[in-house]
Amino acid sequence: MKHFLIIGSGVVGMAVARALALRKAGKITLLDKESFPGKHASSRNSGVIHSGINQKPGSLKAEMCVRGSRLLREYCRGHHVPVSECGTLVVARREEETAVLERLLDLGNQCGVPDLRIIDSSELKQREPLAQGVAALLSPTGAAVDIEALLRALAEEDRKLGIHFGLDTEVINIDGHTVVTSQGPVHADYIVNCAGAHADRIAHFMDVGMEFRIIPFRGDYLEVKDCDVRTMIYQVPDLCFPFLSVHLTRETDGRVIAGPTATLSFGREAYRKEWDLREMLGMFGSRQFRRLVFHPEFLRLCIKNGILSLSKVAFYREIKTLVPCVEYRQLRPFRSGIRAQIVNSKGEMVTDMLVVHKDFSTHVLNAVSPGFTCSLAFAEHIADQILSRS
Repeated sequence: MKHFLIIGSGVVGMAVARALALRKAGKITLLDKESFPGKHASSRNSGVIHSGINQKPGSLKAEMCVRGSRLLREYCRGHHVPVSECGTLVVARREEETAVLERLLDLGNQCGVPDLRIIDSSELKQREPLAQGVAALLSPTGAAVDIEALLRALAEEDRKLGIHFGLDTEVINIDGHTVVTSQGPVHADYIVNCAGAHADRIAHFMDVGMEFRIIPFRGDYLEVKDCDVRTMIYQVPDLCFPFLSVHLTRETDGRVIAGPTATLSFGREAYRKEWDLREMLGMFGSRQFRRLVFHPEFLRLCIKNGILSLSKVAFYREIKTLVPCVEYRQLRPFRSGIRAQIVNSKGEMVTDMLVVHKDFSTHVLNAVSPGFTCSLAFAEHIADQILSRS
């Protein structure tokens, strides 16, 4: 029986393990350096199930997001995971932003996002009385999910399917088919790298993807207490970047959170704004980073989001443009997450999903937002590719 070893038990890793198990691929082991699955990016996002707007038509990410949104909502309903199918509103605050709404509508229609339409300020007020804008793009399939409940459901299903979890097991090196770990060597017939923010490091152990490096961006959130937002309210995004602007999300437990920012992080797990000296030296010394910083748009992004991250007042002003009635005293600290953004040797951010296949390994190098939404569809895609090769 072939042994598939998956490195990383985030939502993508667990979904890939599930997809392989459902296809009766063989023995499957999930390794993770943490003591429980999904500790990092999977449990530190907004819990939004994106509908697929703001994606490039024809891209793998667009295809996976639209299909993944449907599969994930169906999975939640079938596994009793709390999900709020409240819809998404991208709000134009000024007349000049309505052109971006039209562009988003066109992109969404090309990608197959269902039931998109632009609504006027009157309907916006009916749907979301607290929002302020001249128009909005309504995407009814946008939803919010209980992240922890979803991760528990996936882990429980994986175990029922016979998948073994090797937790507290850090990968130190890879020598051919032997994965050297903190708990000793593990032999695998096929290795699947789903290590998230560390995916490039794992790939580099096998001399794969040497032209790529992950540059981490921290996304900060604030909780908005006593805020009666009904849906998910987004600012009009800057289409030059693969980052969504600050938005408001009503969680399944009734809490409203604002964020995320997109601030350069000085560590792949620097959730508390700490500086990891070794990580900083490696990042600043890389050609990918040195070339990235020469893009004027990148510097503009860093400056704006750096201010939002450092100044609660600036963050508050950003929120207030969407919901003017919010008061500063309503804001509370909330979690932060890390976006594992792959950058190529030209200093360009890779915006699409990136999967590299080698003789006996597959490496998921880029599964950034909306990777959470894409996870089930993306896992099926990866599993089918692996089995067609092995």
